Amino acid sequence: MNETNVVILEKHAPAPQIQEDAKKILPTPSIFLQDLSPSDIKQVKAEAKRTLSPIWQRIDERAHRVRFRVIQVLNELHAPRELLYIPVAESGYNPYALSPAGAFGLWQLMPKTAKELGARNKNGLDGRRHIESSTKAAATYLLSLYERFDSWPLAICAYNLGPWGVQRRLNKKPWSPDMGLDALPFPGETKHYVKQILGMIALEQDGELQFSEALATQDVHIPAPIDLNQMEKVSGLAKYEIFRLNPAFDYQHYIHHDIVVHLPKENAIRLEQALLENPNIFKPRYITIKIKSGDSLWKLAKRYHTSIKHLQQLNPKFKKGVLSIGKSMTVPASGNILASSSKANPLLAKGRRIRYKVRSGDSLWTIAKKFGTSTRAITRINQMSANQLLRPGDRLWIVARYRPS
Repeated sequence: MNETNVVILEKHAPAPQIQEDAKKILPTPSIFLQDLSPSDIKQVKAEAKRTLSPIWQRIDERAHRVRFRVIQVLNELHAPRELLYIPVAESGYNPYALSPAGAFGLWQLMPKTAKELGARNKNGLDGRRHIESSTKAAATYLLSLYERFDSWPLAICAYNLGPWGVQRRLNKKPWSPDMGLDALPFPGETKHYVKQILGMIALEQDGELQFSEALATQDVHIPAPIDLNQMEKVSGLAKYEIFRLNPAFDYQHYIHHDIVVHLPKENAIRLEQALLENPNIFKPRYITIKIKSGDSLWKLAKRYHTSIKHLQQLNPKFKKGVLSIGKSMTVPASGNILASSSKANPLLAKGRRIRYKVRSGDSLWTIAKKFGTSTRAITRINQMSANQLLRPGDRLWIVARYRPS
């Protein structure tokens, strides 16, 4: 769990901004709570408060950056505002959060689900980390689950356990709200998950839980080529803040594709003014390339309109002139920019070690794609053959590309 400057207020704590009788503020119970008994509501509030109190401030700080955009998407879809609490339970509002199963982003979408719902990877943007794309995908999915089960508690359970897992258990043991949340025929982890989310909704309704005011942002279209680090400096943002506000970026440079950045208004104005004064202000001075077979310092210096000495200054590890195929090299951007690649988003991991449990239908290729690694890397770390048969339940070490920020 993570994010936002949210405050959990004890019943006895002074709270002048909150009326004593919360029902005067919210006279109509939330649709998520309206069928629950008073004892269930009391229970879920206690459980959410116990779980969240130590970490709410950290969650609120993260949510502060992106919640404005999440709300916009929920409003566009006419989805309940209470869905804002799903990312608290899923990722702690950390858009870089990665689960051991390979779920990723604020809403912890699996690759196949994200793709089916339109949160796709395109032009160096990751759909599961993209705030609008992932929120639209998750909210659309949750609305479909509600339509299927005609119950928000069951829809939330299905988001956690999967609709088929929920339906299979309901077929064996039907459930209705009058039976109480403890009677839900699901694993303890799923019951805790739904109680936590319903508890947050109940705490907010009683004035005991608050998100801080969301940071309003606006989008700015930036033409390629772009150095995001240079853009960050010109906008006046703190280091890496542009990647926290825009977690979908895979790279630090965008050479061939224009981008849209979401920034606070004052920073957006600075960017737009800088672009008016100098359209090339964000053009990268240097780019990163991969050394290929046949490359030499002399050929690369000629290709990128520089000298061997300058290349060696930029890349001290190649001072002896020995190049290794596949290694990265920094070169001036003024030359053949079409041949460039780019450094990764600095908030993405270079290697997070994860113990993964093989599932039915998994292959080395699908597992590698899920964690942003390669089949070769998986076989090497597990000392196994690329042709080795995988069985559900097998455990593999994975060095994942992603990490929480």
